[in-house]
Amino acid sequence: MATIDITMAEILRDGRRFADAPRPAVDGLRTQIGDGLFSIFGATAAHEPVVVRASSFRTNDLVAYTPYGRMRGALLTQTLRLHMVNYSSHDPFGDAVAAWRASEGASELVDYFDAIDDDERARLATDVAAHSVVLQQRIGDIPPQWRPRTAVRARVRLANGQVELRDHVDLAIGSISAGTGNALVDITSSVLDDNVERALRFHALVESLRAGVAPRFIAALSTATADVWRVVVDDELLQRAVNDLLGVITQLKAAA
Repeated sequence: MATIDITMAEILRDGRRFADAPRPAVDGLRTQIGDGLFSIFGATAAHEPVVVRASSFRTNDLVAYTPYGRMRGALLTQTLRLHMVNYSSHDPFGDAVAAWRASEGASELVDYFDAIDDDERARLATDVAAHSVVLQQRIGDIPPQWRPRTAVRARVRLANGQVELRDHVDLAIGSISAGTGNALVDITSSVLDDNVERALRFHALVESLRAGVAPRFIAALSTATADVWRVVVDDELLQRAVNDLLGVITQLKAAA
């Protein structure tokens, strides 16, 4: 997938060119997935649903989140939220921590943050500040009429609840009816790789199943490298997403 030099705001403006283009067919996706699930499970219903998330598509343990990486990601999520409401921050780390603590409650991540020493906290502050600069520059100015939403969650049940897809999209911009089209954006503090590409296809599939209409674009931003990917969602991409999903479910069933 090729990197492009463009902000997320420009992606949506560019989407005007595709506003009236035919969208990929989504009507048969559930049937196709259902047939695939029957091949995997047969007629026997599982006692507990198989839960699939974007993280299920990671192919190795090297990219699994460390507590430090998860903490940095959580604070960048707060930076994104503040940016979307046009909050001007002179202390990206302090403001992100304050917003995070106000919404997090008790968790393992809170325990981790409270336990790190001053040196580690200083390193985290420097890291978050640097990533925040990239995030704000590459997101650009999103007009409020484009309906930006952060931390958007979705849940889709398949095969009478035998499989449950749980998704979390960092940023959704636009809407099905908007003239600019709509985009789902994945933001990562790691490099863009095959794992991110599979996660993007999963986002597009879940949204298509949930809304009955495919999103116009899926995009990814790496705050580590400032790289941006943008892909127009088409029939081929959704078909690859279905194949990805059935492959992961097969692996999860075998590991259960």
